[in-house]
Amino acid sequence: MKTNISLWIPAVFAAFLSGMVLYCLPLDAAVWRPAFFSFLPMCFVFVGFAMMNMRKEISELKAKIELLENKKG
Repeated sequence: MKTNISLWIPAVFAAFLSGMVLYCLPLDAAVWRPAFFSFLPMCFVFVGFAMMNMRKEISELKAKIELLENKKG
């Protein structure tokens, strides 16, 4: 089974951001908030790119299946 690493990038990025905030910076300091909340949407962008690639692959596979069915029939 082929593992697609691009599907795991959003989770790793979110874990990195959360770990950075929890372990590297004091929680009472407000300096981490702008960076954290600015980069958090990137997780959703990464998920969007992964889903876009999967949708493209699915469309290509459907087209190939349809072509093969038309050839057979």
